[in-house]
Amino acid sequence: MDKLNDPVFGDLEYNKEEGYWTKKIDFTLFGFEKQIDLMVKCSEEEDITDVQRKAYKSYFDSFQKLENEFPAVQFVYYKDHYEEINRIWPVDEELKLENVNEDASLDTFVCKSLYIDRNGNYGWLAEFIWDRYPITVVLSGDKIRIYKDWELLVTDYDIVNDEVFGEMVYDYGWRKSVKMDINGLKEFWVEIVAGAYPGKGITPEQRKNYLEYKEKEEDFFDEIPNALMTYYLENYDEIASWYDMPTKYNKQNITMDSLMELIEFHSVYFNRDGKRYGWLCGCEWDDVHGLAIILSGDEIEFGWDEDLFN
Repeated sequence: MDKLNDPVFGDLEYNKEEGYWTKKIDFTLFGFEKQIDLMVKCSEEEDITDVQRKAYKSYFDSFQKLENEFPAVQFVYYKDHYEEINRIWPVDEELKLENVNEDASLDTFVCKSLYIDRNGNYGWLAEFIWDRYPITVVLSGDKIRIYKDWELLVTDYDIVNDEVFGEMVYDYGWRKSVKMDINGLKEFWVEIVAGAYPGKGITPEQRKNYLEYKEKEEDFFDEIPNALMTYYLENYDEIASWYDMPTKYNKQNITMDSLMELIEFHSVYFNRDGKRYGWLCGCEWDDVHGLAIILSGDEIEFGWDEDLFN
């Protein structure tokens, strides 16, 4: 069956490739009218549930409240991520940090779909004009939450307020985003990740390691640039054999500042059994394996990203 008439959702068609029931619905936000996709997660072997129907009704019942609250949430997100935005996108004058207001920042937001998962969580799959990778705006819950990863509602969305990690959301592991600054050389957003399979919580070992990491974090920030430079110079010949190194980054010219340009800090990962934790990074010379900075030892070590998972 690829079509049905649901008592709440109305006429729907089934998207076999993605696994959801869908139709176009009218969408009006801040006076702007368009049509977006309704996406109701459901396999072919499952029925749409009363929980999903209740979520759909809840979305429309609370829409006025959501419309009133969203501009402030989106504005805070824009300001918090402004430095990153300014690096990747030519910011217009009215959107520069010193000029921008809530109305102007809303012009950067484009809603694509309303998604309802199997557990009754719902939200918008959307885009910001500076980054064409979709984001998730979770609307169910005690407050509106914006996540950079669009797959949250599509997978196994769940949220906890952990006694040590604080508020964490499930997305192939428990995660939260934080802003960091490594020794004044690089300010960026990263994810704190406690590894976990679906349905599994955060372990005592992960909590212990996170407390240890937080206690030593400033020391790590001080040590990482020098340790990274030592690693880079010691392994330069091998690195240069993988990557056509521009003159600026060769062994003779590399500086601490320019070395940091080659590294993207993605997350702080805590192994489930507590044996290892450290940074998962992208690096220009190996975009397949990345770079792991392993902190859970007597000294900082470097390896591939999978070294932290084992």
